[in-house]
Amino acid sequence: MRIGCCTNMLPQTDSGTGYEYAGQIKQAGFDYVELPIGQVNELSETAFDEMRGYLAALSLPVYACNNFFPASIQLVGPNVDMEQVRAFYQGALERAETLGCRYVVLGSPWSKNCPEGFAWRAAFEQLAQWCREIGDAAQKRGIVIAIEPNNRQETNMINTFAEAVMLARAADCPSVRCLQDYYHLKMERDTVDSLLEYGEEFLVHSHFARLEGRGFPKDWAEDAYHPVYFHALKRIGYMGGISMEGFPRSRESFPEEAAYACRFLKRAANQT
Repeated sequence: MRIGCCTNMLPQTDSGTGYEYAGQIKQAGFDYVELPIGQVNELSETAFDEMRGYLAALSLPVYACNNFFPASIQLVGPNVDMEQVRAFYQGALERAETLGCRYVVLGSPWSKNCPEGFAWRAAFEQLAQWCREIGDAAQKRGIVIAIEPNNRQETNMINTFAEAVMLARAADCPSVRCLQDYYHLKMERDTVDSLLEYGEEFLVHSHFARLEGRGFPKDWAEDAYHPVYFHALKRIGYMGGISMEGFPRSRESFPEEAAYACRFLKRAANQT
């Protein structure tokens, strides 16, 4: 398994993307960086080129991207601006391809939230259509879309891995698959049962953070379910990426926290 680190939850940087942490991420021992493509998509051409140059100099791959759509862009409901959605995802996928990204995570919990009074089934069908359309566009660029289930405090749509699989099946596109995030799994009081049932076919990416404070994990003793999760990944033969996605205590503590989280995740991936 590859072990990476997301930048979207790290303390804010000038670019808004967190790519400035890439040097510390590499020094901590991570195999790749995961960038927020929604924020990357909003960079000027000059700023984007500066970011690409910085990452190229580090030789740190952008294996995956997350934060697809900003909350200002809605994917479901009666007032979806289809031209806005299409323009944004096309620009985001173009930049993801330029960065050499293999997976783009479709979490975007607020963008896919079903508005009050709007039918859940109608919202689900809208999401399935968007996933199919975005998946087709991604496939042409060699990218796979990973649907992320988010907990109910963030969205009322797609809260479990089983629901993400249901959406991927409805999209019926080979470039639309699923992600499992350990933090969201724990927030939903979910189990690995659906991961074991569907993961071999649908799981292409994973995020990880400990439940407490959505922080950086350090050892097995923090949560008895840690080994259960990694054992499930091993049972389905998962060999993809696991990205640390959480909040460090501070900008100053990040290098130390990143180093012990990387060591933990690599041990966990190899020992179960």
